[in-house]
Amino acid sequence: MEEEPAHAGKQRISESIRFPLPVLEVTVGLVLLATLIWYGLDARNLPTPFNATDIGAGGFPLLIAGGTIVATILMIGFGIAGLLGKAEREVTQWRRPFYVLLTSLIFIAQAAWFETLGVYVCVGLFSAAVMLAAGERRPLHVLGVPLALVVFIYVVFALALNVVFP
Repeated sequence: MEEEPAHAGKQRISESIRFPLPVLEVTVGLVLLATLIWYGLDARNLPTPFNATDIGAGGFPLLIAGGTIVATILMIGFGIAGLLGKAEREVTQWRRPFYVLLTSLIFIAQAAWFETLGVYVCVGLFSAAVMLAAGERRPLHVLGVPLALVVFIYVVFALALNVVFP
């Protein structure tokens, strides 16, 4: 059996970006908070339900926005406490920043092409693209997982719940 060196996990890895974790929590938290407030305000403009006991089109998005806003405010608070504290600050490390950016762009492209390509084609293609961007190279996984995901979505939503997708 091989033993790990004493510095394992502590050494600097090439092609990585390092940030103090509290700075990242506050910065990303503020951007996320602004986005969630905008999302919540848009959700409030959705039509009200005809049935008084129904939550309506905007009810679920408002619930998601509210819960995520609370969690984001907590994250920002912990980040500020970490910045003001005297303890050693944790550092986060992005080992493959290009692939993180590429995967983010793939998710944005998926949202942009969702209605044009349709749910099944879009989910299949973009889930395979995300797997490739994440480093997966086994052909059965790159083909099988998106196919299984599309079949699962079809069976659950189209057959069981009778949801009609664009």
